[in-house]
Amino acid sequence: MKTLFNTLKTLPFIFCLLIANTSFAQYPPAIDFETIMNGFFADESGLINFGDYRLAFAPEPPFNGMVAVLDAEGNIISQHKFFEDYANKEGVFAVIRSVKPADVQLTKPGLYTIVFVADNQPITRFLVRLEQTSAGEDAFDPEKKYRFDGYWRTRAHITLRDHKDESFPELTMWLGGKDLPAGKNGDLFFTTLLRNGEVVAHSRRTTGHISGGHFEPKYVSLYHPHEKGKEANAELFMLRDLQIANGEYEVSVTRQSDGTKIRSYDFDVVDGKIQEMPQSQLGYEPATDFILPRVQKKGSTMLEMSKAIWIQDIKR
Repeated sequence: MKTLFNTLKTLPFIFCLLIANTSFAQYPPAIDFETIMNGFFADESGLINFGDYRLAFAPEPPFNGMVAVLDAEGNIISQHKFFEDYANKEGVFAVIRSVKPADVQLTKPGLYTIVFVADNQPITRFLVRLEQTSAGEDAFDPEKKYRFDGYWRTRAHITLRDHKDESFPELTMWLGGKDLPAGKNGDLFFTTLLRNGEVVAHSRRTTGHISGGHFEPKYVSLYHPHEKGKEANAELFMLRDLQIANGEYEVSVTRQSDGTKIRSYDFDVVDGKIQEMPQSQLGYEPATDFILPRVQKKGSTMLEMSKAIWIQDIKR
């Protein structure tokens, strides 16, 4: 099976011809990937609702933008405009808001591409797969049911948070019903950080819940290895602990009920610096696959952005 990223690159993409005539400034506008990941995707019904999105390198208003959904053949099956006025703007960042109603009901399983457009040029694209989980043949449950899949299982990011005048890495990833054993409505997960195959940190065993339904963001802090039952005295794994040793790192996520590995993110540390995935570097081409290395600062209700180091599952 092709990886999600390779599949995305091979999809017909009718907007690509417009990129050559770009009129944007130093960098084209880009949608904050996290706002797409956290958007409204209704598992079971197959409905997508488009709402507010954070935009980087926002052009001067009025904003001429839209979002479209394309099927695997490149046909536009839905498109919705954004308001010309920004809901909020701070520096190079702005919040764009879709004109309601802005829904699309998907019923045919397969690959779809969500394309964000500004000034008639594509700026960010996001691949989703719709899977059918029930054909609706049960007389007592006659509704067809679906489930979304995509980058929620292959992308994660690391942000830095403060603790006693130092910084520690916090992992953000997305887990959902697809990660549960068949027939279960919930489970716990356990996160381990390995350097060159050796465990250097892990999460607390008492935290980390997987719920049924669509993928949800999970925030994980790591601690120096400690015995089960000693979580209260566990020592937080700091940024300096990550920077002191170069090497190949893996973030491994397993279900606690059966030990099945459900995530594996890979990154390197070189000269004390975490190496981010190439797609999150400024100037990446094609620009539509650029992943903005900024996310909303946790706990902030303002347009306050923090640096995010995006990592990926390179095997998927």
